[in-house]
Amino acid sequence: MLWPVEGLRGLAAFMVMWWHLRHWVTTERGPDAFGYTGVDLFFVLSGFVFAPYVFGKPLALWPYVVRRVLRIYPLYLVSLLLYVLLRQVQGAEPWRYVWQHVLMLHTSVSQEMAAYYNGAFWSLPVEVEFYALVPLLAWLVARGRWWFGVVLAGALVMHQALSLWAVPGQAPLPFVVATVHWPGLWGEFLLGCLAWRVSRVPGVLRWAPWMLGLAAVLWLSGALVWVAVGDAGVMAHPLLRGNMGYWAALAYALMVCAVGARMEHAGMSAGDLPWWRRWWVGLSLVGGQLSYGVYLLHNAGQELSGLWWPGLAGWPRVFAAAALTVGAAWLLHHAVEAPARAWGRRWLGGQGAGAPAAARG
Repeated sequence: MLWPVEGLRGLAAFMVMWWHLRHWVTTERGPDAFGYTGVDLFFVLSGFVFAPYVFGKPLALWPYVVRRVLRIYPLYLVSLLLYVLLRQVQGAEPWRYVWQHVLMLHTSVSQEMAAYYNGAFWSLPVEVEFYALVPLLAWLVARGRWWFGVVLAGALVMHQALSLWAVPGQAPLPFVVATVHWPGLWGEFLLGCLAWRVSRVPGVLRWAPWMLGLAAVLWLSGALVWVAVGDAGVMAHPLLRGNMGYWAALAYALMVCAVGARMEHAGMSAGDLPWWRRWWVGLSLVGGQLSYGVYLLHNAGQELSGLWWPGLAGWPRVFAAAALTVGAAWLLHHAVEAPARAWGRRWLGGQGAGAPAAARG
């Protein structure tokens, strides 16, 4: 298991949670609020994790599909049911957009539909689209490594075109919708793939500190620009509009590449670390286990904390919402997420000799 990647998943989830909770303690726009780009870190990490298949690792299609469905859907459906119950308690229409969410169509019609239950649900269709495109990308790259460069360049051009022309309220809806689906965001996934590939290049390890430094500079500069100009300024500037997430994604790709180089060339297994640092491994693994649940449930934690303790505000409200979120994520990881994935591994193991190898991906 790649424990540093698990730790980065946990970091991404807690960044997004902080973005949604910070208004309880401050209304000032600060660099910490750039943590909303934790979603972009998730996209880069997905590309990094699936890059081995893109660059030649055998990919059995049916086991791959089963594994992806069991990774995304069980916990997602349980969390969706929780938000439906919350809407019922709040006196809203609880089943209003359920079937669109079940079919991952909730970001295809309106912002109101996309955010009706949980604003964080918007990224799940994109993730599913990335998964669907992996076999196609692997097929292309198997016919020539240069295809990866062509696809990456095409994805970046397509994204930039959408950023310039698909302005909400001014462009046709399909083009605006495309900005929050794979046409606008595939490039971030591909940057993660590229990070994995570069991390395998001999000699790249000596550049890892420089990559980490450049990643920090890029991220902080992006945060400061975002703070300085505001959302209105970003939307008004043709080079910034739609590109703040990519700015952060480039920083994350450099960071992940440096981590990947260390894993590949210097060794970062738990056994290679002194005993007094292995607690960091354990914390990273727990962060990875809880990351999906924290991402899906943090807005429910915020809503439930208000229903149960309406007088809470400030840091007590933040701590209460975070505690509810982490507790629910831990419970559902052990009750839903881990059992579903374990069942999938057992089921695939009974389907034939080729299934287990693919199931490990």
